[in-house]
Amino acid sequence: MDGFSYAILNLQEQKYIALEHYDIQNIISYSDLSEQIDLIVNKKELLQQNFVSTSVGIAHTINTLTPKALYEEENGKEILAFNHLLLQNETETRDWIQAIQAFNSYFIPEELERCLNKHFKNILWKHDSSILIESLIHQFKLQEGERVYISIQNKSFDITILESKHLKFFNSFSYKTAEDLIYYLLFTYEQLQLNPDQTPITISGEIEEDSEVYKLLYRYIRNISFTKRNPNYNYSFVFDQTKEHFYYKLLNQHLCVS
Repeated sequence: MDGFSYAILNLQEQKYIALEHYDIQNIISYSDLSEQIDLIVNKKELLQQNFVSTSVGIAHTINTLTPKALYEEENGKEILAFNHLLLQNETETRDWIQAIQAFNSYFIPEELERCLNKHFKNILWKHDSSILIESLIHQFKLQEGERVYISIQNKSFDITILESKHLKFFNSFSYKTAEDLIYYLLFTYEQLQLNPDQTPITISGEIEEDSEVYKLLYRYIRNISFTKRNPNYNYSFVFDQTKEHFYYKLLNQHLCVS
């Protein structure tokens, strides 16, 4: 609800040629957000081309993972509503995550769908947690032992725990302070009986090394690293100004929709 980012990929060269992020302030509804995105797209000639394909990753925490064996499409909204309060007009949609043989249920706000359909054709939607899980498994499937991955956004963060290519844990948490984030992270370590001194953690998302979040992480976790960009793509010189662990989900989105 507080931002809009886009990247443009040259498919022939497998090269990312553009990346831009907009902070959007004082938004209280998806109608307001849609109006802001509408203004951005209308002013940005770069976004008014005839693209071969368009995918949209939506970043909210209203989603539920369900193993294939337990999922029934006719009960999809009921499954999602078990964990989240849904409005009457909100409908459930889902991503199929092949790597874990599970469905990821979520909703697409009607206002956003209308806004983006006005500007782009044949949009493929994905929840950003689906993108994150698929990307991490693809990138780190050869890693041995248990490893923790956190993706940090402005007001929320995701914890993913993998053992080789197997998903052991995933959850998203809202936070206001660095202390909130550390509390949820260490609580997860405790519940899963992981040792902060031994279990490594890999960070993605828009976090700087001089931030309070990173300083606290470094105090409690001994082995910390940042994700690298996907080596399957090339990157224009404009990406030299952006740290490699920034926009991890956005820059791996094409991998999950192609």
